[in-house]
Amino acid sequence: MRIHAIVIALNEEDFITETLKPLYPHCSGLSVITQYDRDYYRAPVTPDATVEQVLNFPDPDGKVSLVVRRYTDETASRNHEMLAWCQAPHRRVLPHASSRQELARAFARPDYFLIVDADEIYDEATLPRILEHLQRTRPRGLRVSAYEYGTTWNRRVPLETYVHHQFGFVKAGLLFESRRVITFNEQRLAKVLGWLRLPKGAAARLYGFRDCPMDVGMFHHAAYVRRGRAKMLEKISKHSHRTEFLTVDWVDHVLQQPYEFVPTDQLPLNIQRGQWPTEFFEGGH
Repeated sequence: MRIHAIVIALNEEDFITETLKPLYPHCSGLSVITQYDRDYYRAPVTPDATVEQVLNFPDPDGKVSLVVRRYTDETASRNHEMLAWCQAPHRRVLPHASSRQELARAFARPDYFLIVDADEIYDEATLPRILEHLQRTRPRGLRVSAYEYGTTWNRRVPLETYVHHQFGFVKAGLLFESRRVITFNEQRLAKVLGWLRLPKGAAARLYGFRDCPMDVGMFHHAAYVRRGRAKMLEKISKHSHRTEFLTVDWVDHVLQQPYEFVPTDQLPLNIQRGQWPTEFFEGGH
């Protein structure tokens, strides 16, 4: 089963290396998309070390692609890269530097795209279980749940308060209508089926979408793990959701919502071992 990761990253020097590490062994390819020095609103951005870290990421198998383009829409940027990997550009090509077989392997269409933001960290211990579940069930799209963190890796939003949940894997050939929404018709159909008192999730199943059970695996979303208040505001100011979240009291809401304390030694090993800013842990790292 071929999995190609699509990672959108703009000024994510604190995360990008640790995001790629657990994915690399399991993916046939990884595309990191960045606008480098512009945001979606065409505003200038002072580049950090994100691009340098991607270029220096250990890549013995030649899997990592760095894509620098001036996009004005998150969804379009993701769809553009997904379409590129579905077009079989090696077809009828006379190779000049490798065999036809090597060229075919390099450009073979993925079975699934793994959609990842740069602050979404998969647990190296549970990712293989998620992939086994994906291979066994073969849905059109698989939603994956996440633990959500605030201010540090030791502050986790309790699952009974909120569970981050979105498409992690989508079958090659599908495209998104908005951010992580494949089709708004799923939501519309869900309302109709709800009025008919049909089981929750019936609309998703009709579209061939499935949920990865949380006991199989979850990822870890560093939604608000940043080096202080200024960095939190900087993140949301460049985000495609900024009109929804960039309010006067947004940071205060984040800081005051309920969290449970998670000792560092209870976090996934790849998060424990990661090269993070000291501010990402309480008591240092």
